[in-house]
Amino acid sequence: MNLKSIIPTGPQVAREALIVLGGLLVAAFILSRFPKLQKFVTQNSLTIKDDKGNTIY
Repeated sequence: MNLKSIIPTGPQVAREALIVLGGLLVAAFILSRFPKLQKFVTQNSLTIKDDKGNTIY
C-alpha cells in the first residue's frame, strides 16, 4: 500500500482550500444581496441558547 498516492500534496491542499474559501465568500455575498434568501437561511438554521438567552451555537 503506497500512502503517497492517497495523501494529497501541499499545492493540492492549498488549491482546494482556496476553492472552498472562494465559494464561502461568494455564498456570503449572495446572501447579503438578497434579504429574503438571508431570512430563509436564518429561519432554517439551528440555534442553541443557554438559560440567559445567550447564543451558544
